[in-house]
Amino acid sequence: MDRAERADQLHRRGYNCCQAVACVFAEEVGMDEATLYRVAEGFGAGMGTAKGVCGAVSGAAIISGLVNSDGNIDAPGQTKAKSTKAAGTIQRKFTEQAKALICKDIKTGNNGTMFTSCADCIKIAVRLTEEVLGL
Repeated sequence: MDRAERADQLHRRGYNCCQAVACVFAEEVGMDEATLYRVAEGFGAGMGTAKGVCGAVSGAAIISGLVNSDGNIDAPGQTKAKSTKAAGTIQRKFTEQAKALICKDIKTGNNGTMFTSCADCIKIAVRLTEEVLGL
């Protein structure tokens, strides 16, 4: 089973979109799944149910930081550009594929017809995370 399918299974078990995306990369970022689950919990339904940026994309951005950051808190910013560039690339490609970036827009689409399901948003975000970050 690939990561996108595993993320879909996690979502069906009750993980929010952000958690489903972030948690399938636990091993690659050297974190346990429970910690990533906790980190991503507040990003569900477009961040705290605000229907803002899709949680699946937020999960990808979390992974971008964990993959690219050097974690040097004494000299912050040395790796910030790499993390944000990768997250921005994922965001742009996601928007092209899902037809929107904002959860509310994705779910209401044109004239109330959903652009992309949560399951498909999760799969898109996982695949883009793999592609852009080389995982």
